[in-house]
Amino acid sequence: MNRIDATVVVSCYNQEKYIEDALQSILSQETNFEFEIIVADDCSLDKTASIVCKLAESYPSRIQAILRSSNIGADKNYLDLHQRANGEVVFHFDGDDIMLPGKLQEQYNLFQRFPNVNLVLHRAKYFSDDLEYVSETGWPFQPKEYEQIFSIEDLAHWGTIAVHGSYAYRKSSRKTYTMNRPFMEWFFAMESLFSGSGMYLNKVLMEYRCNPSEKSYTSTRLGRLKAFKIVFEDIKHYFDLYSNLKKHLYVCYLINFISTVKSCKHFEFSAFFFLIKHVQYFDCRLLFNAIKIRIGVAPKERIR
Repeated sequence: MNRIDATVVVSCYNQEKYIEDALQSILSQETNFEFEIIVADDCSLDKTASIVCKLAESYPSRIQAILRSSNIGADKNYLDLHQRANGEVVFHFDGDDIMLPGKLQEQYNLFQRFPNVNLVLHRAKYFSDDLEYVSETGWPFQPKEYEQIFSIEDLAHWGTIAVHGSYAYRKSSRKTYTMNRPFMEWFFAMESLFSGSGMYLNKVLMEYRCNPSEKSYTSTRLGRLKAFKIVFEDIKHYFDLYSNLKKHLYVCYLINFISTVKSCKHFEFSAFFFLIKHVQYFDCRLLFNAIKIRIGVAPKERIR
C-alpha cells in the first residue's frame, strides 16, 4: 500500500484467547480507503505475541507487529502506538474486543463529511465470555437521529461517554505523545476538541468484552479507586489551564467524586477539598445535563 488514509492501533497484553478474533474482525472490515493495522504486544507471558506474529506474516501489507522485548506498561505502549500511526484518521482498539461490520467506514465517513470534526465515538455492546451478560450502551440525545455533534464544553462536564474501542480521531488534532503519569482516554479526547468538534454515532459498531473477573481497572474496588484518582488528575490538568472550562470541569469532578464514594465506599479527602475550594464554579444546570447524558449512554445492565 502506498497511501495510508487511516491507522488502527491495537494494544495487547496476555490476550491469547482473544487477539486473533480481534484482529480478524479488523481485517474483515470493508472500506473504500486504505488502512493499516499496527499491533503492539507488551511482552506478553502467554502466546499473544506468536499469534500476532503469525497474522502479520499472513497479512504483511496490512499488519505491522511490534513485539516488545520487555514490558513497558499499558500507558507507554499506548502512547508509542499512537505516535507510529501514519493515517490521518486513527482508530484505537483493544486486543480483546470485536469490531462489527461497517465500523471503520461509518466513522471515516463522518471525518470526510465534516472537516471540523476531530473525534468520532459510537455506541457499543457489552458482553461476557459466556454471554450470560449482554447489554448495549444507550443514546441519550433527542431527537434520536443517526449522529450528534458535541463540543469541548460538552465533553468537559460529561466526562467519559464511550468505551476505548469506539474512539477515532484526526491525527492532526493530537499534540501529546509523552506523559509522565497514568491517564484515561478522555484526556486525549479533550485535546482533540480544542481545534474542532466531536461526533457521537447512534449505532452499535463494536462488542466490548466485560467479564466480572477480568484484571482491569474496574473489576475490583482498588482498581476502580485507582481509575478515579487518574480521572481527578486528568480533570485538574485542564481545570488549571483553561478558565473558560472551569464550570464544566468542576461538574465532571463532582460527579466522579460522588461515584468514588458510591462504587468504592471511599471518601477521597483531597478531592473533597478541591470541590470546597472551587465551589464558586458549581453550576446546577450543567450537573443535571451531565447526569442525564451519563445515565443515557451507560449500558442498560452492569456486572461491575
